[in-house]
Parts: sequence; C-alpha cells; structure tokens
Amino acid sequence: MELRHLRYFRAIGREEHFGRAAIALRIAQPALTRQIRDLEAELDVELFERLPRGVRLSNAGGAFLEDVEEILRQVDRAVDRARRMGSGHLGTIRVGLSEIMATYDFISRGLFDFRANEPSVELDLRSTGSLAQIAALKDGALDVGIVYDAHLEERDREALSSTAIGAGETMLAVHESHRFAQRESVTLAEIADEPVLGPARTLAAGYYDRVVGALIRNGNAPRFVQECTTNSILFSLVSVGMGVGIVTTAGPHTPGHNIRLVPIADLGLTFEVMLVWRTRDRSAALQRFLDKMLEHASLSSRREDKDD
Repeated sequence: MELRHLRYFRAIGREEHFGRAAIALRIAQPALTRQIRDLEAELDVELFERLPRGVRLSNAGGAFLEDVEEILRQVDRAVDRARRMGSGHLGTIRVGLSEIMATYDFISRGLFDFRANEPSVELDLRSTGSLAQIAALKDGALDVGIVYDAHLEERDREALSSTAIGAGETMLAVHESHRFAQRESVTLAEIADEPVLGPARTLAAGYYDRVVGALIRNGNAPRFVQECTTNSILFSLVSVGMGVGIVTTAGPHTPGHNIRLVPIADLGLTFEVMLVWRTRDRSAALQRFLDKMLEHASLSSRREDKDD
C-alpha cells in the first residue's frame, strides 16, 4: 500500500464517483479503478458499494476513510514541518550570551527582530560566560555564541567558525563624584596611583592578558586592588567608591546612574565582538539567525559612521 492509494481512495470517498475523482486527480478513470481494486484486494474488503450511477462507501469504507483522512493530515503536517525545518523557518537555536553583550544595542535589536520575523524558530537564550560558551559550542550544547575575540584560541578555529559583528573599547569606569567623571578622557599616567578594579584572569585569561599587556606596553601599569569576575560586580564596586574600573564596553553609555565611562586616551585598546558557531553546522535556521545578526551589526556600523 502506498500513499497514492490512500489519496486516490480519499478522493473517491469524498466524491462518491470515480469519474469526478479521476478528473480531480488528473488521472485516467480506468487506471483509478484498477488502483482501488488493488487496494481492496490488499485489504480483503470492499470499500465501496457499486451503484448504477456512482458508488457509495461501504461500512468498512466509511471507517477506513475516517482513518485515511487523519493519516493524510499527519503526512501533510510532516511534509510542511520538514520543509520549514529545511528552509530555516522552524526549529530551535541555542544562543550563548554573556552580560558584557548587554551593552551592545544592535545585539538586542537583532534578537528581537529575528524573533518577530521567525515566530516558529525558538531562541533559547542562555546566560553564560565567554569561555563556557566556547566549550558548549564544541560539545554541541550551544548553536551560536557571542564573545570577544580575545577568548578564541587558535586551536578553536578547527572546529569553530566566527565573524566580527562589532567592537568594544576599553575604558575607565568611575563614580560620578570622582575627579575624572567630567573629563573627556584620561591618561594611564593619571590613573597610575588610583585603586583599580579589573578582570579576573582565572575566568578570562586571553582577555586579561591582552588588557594587562596593553597597559604594560604603554609604560604605566595600574595598581590593581581587586579582580572582578563580571562587569556587574565591577560596576557595583565602582558605584560604592571601591576604586575605578578597567572595562570593555560598546561606548560611553552609562551603566548606572552614578557611574561614568571615560576613554583612556593613550591606551587605544579594542576587542572585536564575534559570532561563533560550529563549522559543520549547516542548519538553515542558524544561517538565517547569523544573517539577521550581521544585518543589524551592519546597520549599527552605518549609523555610527553617519553620527561621526
């Protein structure tokens, strides 16, 4: 028994007439009659009562038609689902996000736009650190991550693909009452005697080494008094006057009502924001997601160029 037999039977059962069913199916009536006889022989039951004009479903045929209708509905749903999955309009994308990325407006806009345009694709957003994202991508627990380039190592590039979607500037976070709060910029020499809060190397060695390396190369390594595992902790400590903080962010956006971000004039340290995914992942839904995020990154870049 093949699906075409069920479709042929359904058409005749609905029409109760071989001729009209043959026209609807666009096949010759003798061929249709032969197919139904083969189906009845396979089932060993008569599905129709033959009348002088047309046919009528037998009791067995009526029961069979109810089941066939449901079977073909399920088949149609399965075909539609497979097509939508194949075209990227259905599925789930697991996205890793660190709190650092909350400062980038185009990321949240891209996520919102994708959800609005692909309602059948679920975005499973997972809050996790950059190094944990990379490990999860390799293990197949995440589909895409958003991290700074400093967290990617050469050995990662065999399994992972990446593309830059933005950049963050390393700046100084100060309390609004601090003497630097109203400055256009500061120099490393000016913050040499300040108690400085910085990143924790244990959780982000690549990022930490690049920051500290840039500070040392410029000849004025700051006096670190505490390492912070997250930006939230760093900003919280700055907000209560524990020191000034070295932080990479999207720009001079105020992270809190009593914190100011001040550029460090002689540092010039930036990090690229990267979309990262498994190279072998050919998911159409993932590709649509990547395209949408790149689209918003490009729009953001054009807006910044226009503002400049």
